[in-house]
Amino acid sequence: MKNILLLVVAVLLGIGGASQALSADIQTISKEELKSKLGSYEYTILDVRSDNHWDASDNKIPGAIRLPGDKVDVWAENFHKNTPLVLYCACEGLGTSGRLAQKLMEKGFTHVYALSGGWTEWLMNSYPVTHK
Repeated sequence: MKNILLLVVAVLLGIGGASQALSADIQTISKEELKSKLGSYEYTILDVRSDNHWDASDNKIPGAIRLPGDKVDVWAENFHKNTPLVLYCACEGLGTSGRLAQKLMEKGFTHVYALSGGWTEWLMNSYPVTHK
């Protein structure tokens, strides 16, 4: 019984460590900070929601550029690596935005942020949206 408990704890710690490995290097930006910067062009905002989430909504964060996940490689080749980027997806965690932020950092982008809380929390707080 003691061995089973130790195994369960070890597995849970391993799972937690795996998720931290993805997010450890990813910087986040709060929805409040992003909201305060809207219109300043300080960040390029990238909407990386899945096609299903994109199609299900008529709106996006003001100024956001749609970037389907399967187009990141092509887009990254044609964009300046020092441009500050904010990625957001539909989930409240780092899901797609975290995965793609990490991919962009691996391609040499130096100022990449994932929106904490994503599109879901942005809407829950009634922050500005614009028709896409």
